[in-house]
Amino acid sequence: MRRIPGFVVTGLSIAVVLGAWVAVTTTGLIRDLFLPGPADLWSGVSELMEEGYKGRSMAEHLGMSLLRVGAGFLTGAVAGTALGLAMGVSRRLDAAAAPFVEFLRPLPQLAYLVLLIVWLGIGEASKITMLFLAALPVAAVAARDGVRNIPAERLRMAQSLGASRAQIFRHVVAPSALPEILTGARLALGIVYGTLIAAEIIAGSNGIGWMILDAGRFLRSDYAFVGILVIGLTGILIDRMLLLLERRLVHWAGR
Repeated sequence: MRRIPGFVVTGLSIAVVLGAWVAVTTTGLIRDLFLPGPADLWSGVSELMEEGYKGRSMAEHLGMSLLRVGAGFLTGAVAGTALGLAMGVSRRLDAAAAPFVEFLRPLPQLAYLVLLIVWLGIGEASKITMLFLAALPVAAVAARDGVRNIPAERLRMAQSLGASRAQIFRHVVAPSALPEILTGARLALGIVYGTLIAAEIIAGSNGIGWMILDAGRFLRSDYAFVGILVIGLTGILIDRMLLLLERRLVHWAGR
């Protein structure tokens, strides 16, 4: 078993799941209302690609969702990383900001959904703010821990060479914390994607998350499964892009 390549194991596991899916749907063990079979799912894909959903094409729905994810993730990750770096450098700032970051991090996004609607209305601002708040604490904690995990010897060496505080931060602290910052960015992206449907609940009329919810109301499980597949596949694609970026920027990490 140890000699079997990893990609072969991956292919076998996917084949087993697909085989079980075909078996339970073709034999009628599970009704297509609850789990559409391959033919029903392909029919749903064809209809959505040709006709779109509720007056919008699949590309428009996907584009709106990706714009929301991009805006919320980028702003939240950048703000959270800056805050986390500052918290790692300054103990006093960490003591002041940590309670709020730690309070926000485990808080379910739906818990403050109503407040966002009251404060910002039902437009795009409330949706993007929800995604922003989902990404910020994860990025902040990752950046802060990245700074704290820097070996003290590395900092003392830079000080002994006469480096200023600004030079130490630029040439030692930021590069050393970069691996954990990028790992935090990947985790934040996953949480933002998981929050997408909740964000598009807010008086939505477009987006993949909204399409899944709306299709579920009309018992179109085939459309809902197509939307889930689209979100999952695009999420994997973006995560792999971040992973490639991480390997290029911090190829030395762990060596």
